[in-house]
Amino acid sequence: MFEKYIIIILLVFCKNTELFEEYYKEAEEIMSSMTMEQRVSQLIFPRFNDSMKDEDIKTRNPGGFIFFAYDFENKTADEIIKNMNYIQDLSMKTMKLPLGLGVDEEGGKVCRVSPYQRKEGNFSSPLQIYNESGIKGILKTDQEKRDLLRKFKLNVNLAPVADFTDDQNAYIYNRTLGRPLSETIDYISKDVQSYVNDNFTCCTKHFPGYGNNIDTHGDIAIDNRTYESFVDVDFKPFEAGIAQKIPMILVAHNIVTCKDDKYPASISKTWHDILRNELKFSGLILTDDLSMEAIKKYSGELSPAILAVNAGNDVILTSDFDIHHQAVIEATENGTISNETINTACRRVIAWKLKYLMAQKEEPSSPVLIIVLSIVGLIIIVVVALLLAKFVFCKKKSDSDEVSGNLIDRETKDSIPLENK
Repeated sequence: MFEKYIIIILLVFCKNTELFEEYYKEAEEIMSSMTMEQRVSQLIFPRFNDSMKDEDIKTRNPGGFIFFAYDFENKTADEIIKNMNYIQDLSMKTMKLPLGLGVDEEGGKVCRVSPYQRKEGNFSSPLQIYNESGIKGILKTDQEKRDLLRKFKLNVNLAPVADFTDDQNAYIYNRTLGRPLSETIDYISKDVQSYVNDNFTCCTKHFPGYGNNIDTHGDIAIDNRTYESFVDVDFKPFEAGIAQKIPMILVAHNIVTCKDDKYPASISKTWHDILRNELKFSGLILTDDLSMEAIKKYSGELSPAILAVNAGNDVILTSDFDIHHQAVIEATENGTISNETINTACRRVIAWKLKYLMAQKEEPSSPVLIIVLSIVGLIIIVVVALLLAKFVFCKKKSDSDEVSGNLIDRETKDSIPLENK
C-alpha cells in the first residue's frame, strides 16, 4: 500500500514532458487564427536578403531568417540594429510572432558577426580557447558571443559543434573541441547549460555525428560506420546537450548507411525517429541548408523540402526560399504532407518562440532560483510521502488496536461467572 502511494507521487511530480509542452496550449490558440500556408511558413528560415524582406514578411510570414557574413560586413552597428528592429516589428505587426534570427557564430573559421562587428575581431575556435584556458575560457567567451549577438538583436546561435573526431586531417576537426570524447561531452554539457540558463537559443550540430567525412557544401558524404560506433561515441555529446534541455539540434547531410543508405540524414525519417525515440529529444530539429549540393543530388523527384518535413524536421534552413516554400505548400494541398505533420511542427516552433523569444525582454530565470525551487519541490515530495506513511502506519495501528480491543472484550465476557451474565 505504502509503495503504491510513493509511485503515484513520483508520477505526479516527475512526469516526462516535452521541452516546450507548457506552451503548447497557447501555441494552439495562436495557430487557430492562422491559415495552413502561414503555418507552413513558420517552419522555414530562409537566408536573409535585403531585397525581399518586406514582401516575404508581410505575405509569406517566414518563421525566421539565417544571416551570413555579408549581412554584417561594411555596415555600421546602428544600420544593422535598425534593420533587425524593422523586420521584427514587421513580423509582430503581421503575425504577432517574433522572428527567429540566427547565425553561425561558432568561433574560429566559422564566424558571421565578430570579424566585422567586434573590436578584437573574430572569436577564437573552441579548440584554441580550450587549449589555452579550458572550459572556463569557453564559457566566458560564449557569454561574450551572446552579448554580441543580443546587441544586434539576434536570438539563435547555430553552435556549438557537438561532433567528435580524433583525426586532425578531417574536414570537421578544427570546428570541434579537438579533445578526447569525455572532455567533449563535458564541454557540450556545460556550454549548453550556460546558454539555457541565459535564455538564449543554441543548437548542437551535426547529428548523428559528422565523423571524418568530406564537406557536404560541395558534394555528398557517404558514412559507412556501424550503428554501434554512433551509439558508443557520436551520440554521447548530443545526449549531453539533450540532458541540459538543448532547444535545437541540426541534422547533417551525410548519408549514414547503417540506418538509411538512400537519403542523407537531414531528410531521412529513420534518423529523425532515432533522435526522437531513442535519444528522447523533443525540441526543434533543423535541416542543414537544403541548397547544398549534397541534397540536390539525392532528393530525387520530390523537393528536398517535402522530404525534410515528412522526415520530421521542424525547421528548414534554405537559401532557396521561393522554391522550397512553394513546394511544401503544394505538398500540403495535394496530401503529400499531412496537415497533422505541419501542425505538430508549427506548434513546436511557436512554443519555442513563446519560451525563448517572447520572454527576451524578461530577466532569465536565475540558476539559484531554479535550484531553490527544485529543493522546495523535493521537500514537498518527502513531506507528503512521510505524511502518507504516517497515515498508513496509524491506520494499521488503529486496525490492530480495534482487533485487540475486540479480543479483550471477548475474553472479559468469557471470564464473567454465569450467574452474573
